[in-house]
Amino acid sequence: MTVGWETLDVGEQALVYNHEGSARIEDGPKRLFLWREKFQKLTRHAADQKQYLVVSYKDGRVEHKKGPCVMFKNPIAHNSITIVNMRSLDANEALVVYRKEEISKEVTRYIQFGPTLFTPQANEWLHTFSWHGTDPNNKTRVVPGIQNFDVLKVIPDQLYYNVDEVRLKDDAAIKVKLMLCFELRDIDTMLNATKDPIADFINCVCADVVAFGSLYTYIEFMEKAGELNNLENYIQLMERSKSIGYTITKVIYRGYHAHAKLQQLHDNAVETRTNLKINYEKEEQNQVLTDMKLESEKSRKELQQKLEVDALKHKFTMEKDQRKHKLALEYAKAEESNRQWITDQQCKLQALCAKNQLTSEHYNSLKGVGVNLDTYSKSLSGRPEKVVKIVTEKNAANFHLHHS
Repeated sequence: MTVGWETLDVGEQALVYNHEGSARIEDGPKRLFLWREKFQKLTRHAADQKQYLVVSYKDGRVEHKKGPCVMFKNPIAHNSITIVNMRSLDANEALVVYRKEEISKEVTRYIQFGPTLFTPQANEWLHTFSWHGTDPNNKTRVVPGIQNFDVLKVIPDQLYYNVDEVRLKDDAAIKVKLMLCFELRDIDTMLNATKDPIADFINCVCADVVAFGSLYTYIEFMEKAGELNNLENYIQLMERSKSIGYTITKVIYRGYHAHAKLQQLHDNAVETRTNLKINYEKEEQNQVLTDMKLESEKSRKELQQKLEVDALKHKFTMEKDQRKHKLALEYAKAEESNRQWITDQQCKLQALCAKNQLTSEHYNSLKGVGVNLDTYSKSLSGRPEKVVKIVTEKNAANFHLHHS
């Protein structure tokens, strides 16, 4: 017990006990005189807009007070007062919240999606997940229970995984490297159907890859490995993902890894095949080059023959044109000569006709004056130099006349 003055500033609170054991709460600003009383300042707890207070009472109740708020811890009524940050959720995040109803005592579940600042009530708690996760030291290895979280990602995600000890048809063991791309579509279905979807993905993809590898030998697998990019080859994975609320968008085949001895044999075989292929391509190129040379020579000969034939054709054409031109000139000359002869003959005929006309007119004029034309004609003909008289004998059939 103390006697004296005590001061409370603005925003402070104190618990004052009297000598009988009862207590009262005093709020500042205030100045108190204590007489046979005990003075105890209370601890102030303030939560801002992104915080809330978890108040635990002596009677067992728990209360959550959303900020901004201020509360003083009263040792008579409170066990503890804790400041807790609100859960900040992005647009691609969600919380699974369980709630116990005060009246019916039933437990219900709901999904809280972001973006939001979430403050759970005193009768609510969050679902905590424990899944297989990627080994920090090896991204292609998964470890059980390494992922412990309560915020679900509802955006597409991917998982690197290597399927070990895949036995092929010829009993060769290889490691197949894959990357799974998946997306959570139905949270309620996932919560009701599985407690670890990553483990389900791993088990199903192992089964599908083992089933695929058992159909082919080592050489056949290398030829068919590209088909591991097709979702049709992951029957169990697709069925299981659908039943647990997930969608497998893509499975990417990233190659394979074989045992060192098997890989060495394969490398030797690849080297041999590569050398054979190089030799084959070299011989093929030589054959192609030879064919090209022969084809070029053939084309050159054909072109040369064509040029010679064209030259002969040109020569014959020139000679033909020359002969045609010469004949045309001769024909034109002959035509001109014929036209000239016809013209001359026509002129002579006209002259003869004119002469005959004049003679006829002369004879007519003579006849008109009484001249005997027969006598006149005989006088003009002159005396003959020789007279040939032919006398035939009786029954003579032939005669000969010789004149030199």
